[in-house]
Amino acid sequence: MMRMRVTRPGAGVIAALLAIGSAGAAWAAKDEPPPPPTYTAILGRILELEDTRSAGAGELDRLMRHPQPGIRRRAALAAGRVADPSLVPTLVDLMNDEETEIRQMAAFALGLAGDPAAIDRLVAALSDSEPNVRGRAAEALGRIGDPRAAGDVASFVLRAAPRAEGAITVRGDDPGNPDDPWVELRLGLLALTALEDRAAVAQALLVDGRPRFDWWVAAWAAMRLEDPALAPVLVSAARSDDPRSKALGARGLGALKDASAFELLASLTRDSNELVAFEALSALGALGDERGREVAVRLLRSPSDLLRRQALLTLAALPAESRLRSRIVPFIGDPSPWIRAAALAALARTDRDNFALILSGMDPDPVWWVRAALARSLGELGDDMSVGILHAMLQDEDAAALPAVLSALREARGNDSVDTLVRHLQHPSLGVRVAAAENLKALGARGLSEPLLEAWRLGLGEGELEGRLAVVDTLEIQADEAALAALTEIAVDDPSRAVRSRAAAALRTLGAAEVPDPGPEDVDRPVLDYRAAMSPHYPLPGMSLFTPRAFLTTRYGVIEIHLDVVEAPLTSLSFVRLAQRGFYDGLTFHRIEPGFVIQGGDPSGDGYGGPGFALRCEVTRQPFARGSVGMAHVGRDTGGSQFFVALSPQPHLDGRYTRFGSVVSGLEILDLIRPGDVIERIEVWTGE
Repeated sequence: MMRMRVTRPGAGVIAALLAIGSAGAAWAAKDEPPPPPTYTAILGRILELEDTRSAGAGELDRLMRHPQPGIRRRAALAAGRVADPSLVPTLVDLMNDEETEIRQMAAFALGLAGDPAAIDRLVAALSDSEPNVRGRAAEALGRIGDPRAAGDVASFVLRAAPRAEGAITVRGDDPGNPDDPWVELRLGLLALTALEDRAAVAQALLVDGRPRFDWWVAAWAAMRLEDPALAPVLVSAARSDDPRSKALGARGLGALKDASAFELLASLTRDSNELVAFEALSALGALGDERGREVAVRLLRSPSDLLRRQALLTLAALPAESRLRSRIVPFIGDPSPWIRAAALAALARTDRDNFALILSGMDPDPVWWVRAALARSLGELGDDMSVGILHAMLQDEDAAALPAVLSALREARGNDSVDTLVRHLQHPSLGVRVAAAENLKALGARGLSEPLLEAWRLGLGEGELEGRLAVVDTLEIQADEAALAALTEIAVDDPSRAVRSRAAAALRTLGAAEVPDPGPEDVDRPVLDYRAAMSPHYPLPGMSLFTPRAFLTTRYGVIEIHLDVVEAPLTSLSFVRLAQRGFYDGLTFHRIEPGFVIQGGDPSGDGYGGPGFALRCEVTRQPFARGSVGMAHVGRDTGGSQFFVALSPQPHLDGRYTRFGSVVSGLEILDLIRPGDVIERIEVWTGE
């Protein structure tokens, strides 16, 4: 497995660190004890323990009790990221620290650790003297997920809400600002949503059946829970003057499939805000009401490619109507692959009987992900002719299209596709092997421990983890002696702690008599790099502070990103190192989810590639607001080079993904990017 070395520190940092080493040598020459470790050296050691996912035989516990507040704070964050149960009692003790910042961090870390043993202390912290501590305690309770805490969190939310005669209107709140006056209430509502106690959420969001808030956070909570009792919150949000609330209200009403919302949603498709119209149109498709056809057909003439595409997808979701064929066919030849892919889905639904015949007269689309969209449509049809075309598509010259073909065959043929899927466990393409394993798991296919173990062994020759993780997940459902033996081998021998941990968890689920300890992560980074990475916490003599900046050039303009080297140092420095060597230049944005994220940084272009190494998650308290830059992963501590940018606030990503930067210029460009658009280059400025 490839190992990463963090980018070299600047000349000033190196000089200062060398001076430290020279001073130690001088003390040794005098036969005197060396000076105590510097502040930065201690922080570097904390980062090393965090990065190796090790408690250091009690060392991290002792550092959480250090007399220096800055060290206690950083050690507490590391303890949460390491998530070793032995560290939880000390984190609980830190909830009594006299420093507000440390109590906040301890609460946040307890949420990351996820240990129910901390619940009682966190519930008590809901009455802390400081609002930010109270909010972080609520957040932690939501992250731990024990439903017994829901009543306490609901009472906390009601105490935090201002007293008002009517609905409490909130505008201009800033999720990224720790001094935002709404942070306590926001964290409480989000925690209550995470606990999924619908009665408690209704108590917080409704007063006598009427919405308590006119606020996007309330709309988000109601949208996530998909509870008919919260429909008044969604209707009120859809009628709000706030675009974020309207978009969330529309999405939530669509998920409820309430036909009474049709007129409201239809009116929102004319909204001046493109995202609101998009969400309303998507919701009409989710409703399944055939009256939505007229709205979708009207929007086929929209100047917005976003709305034209969604109009086609809405037609694909609504009851079939063959008379629409003439309206859809022209889009099959649209210059935009995004539109062509949606048109194929719409045509497959509206003219099922003739779809395969129409395809026989067409050349394969030149873009692989359009062919992948076609495969998904054929899988939904599931007839003999469609299955025949899918089998022919297994010969596609671009392996990037094959995962969609395999998934479509599984949907169309069910258990009859098992042999085909097993054969593809040995495919040279990582994405194909992942799809084969995941589809076998979806079918609940048994008796496959031996070929799965062989697929894991094949994956050992690559630096990427997703294929090996998919094998572990599919081995878990085998539930036989061969699977136990295979999982034990993986839990001992896989070079990645993330895979070893997943295999150990599977063994515990299966009731194995002995479960190997996954142990610490083996990371090939010298200590010097850890100290340099932590130097922004405490500048060394002669070192200037700076915020590294990345300038991402697209055909629409330049996006400027400020990197968070304080809370996410290793992720930030890895991103800088990759950018400096030109890794990102010419790669595409392979994933676009309107209103959600754009994602790029995959050298394979299909969503399965990476740099050949894995990064540990550096989860921070900063939330994912619009413009936040995060590191994509397929499970804890599996990040690499793929990054995403949030297009709107995404609270469900908070505490799960590393937020290592934020867009400070070029926000408007984010909404213009389409699948396949190229990252022309990323240039970085590091203050040197």
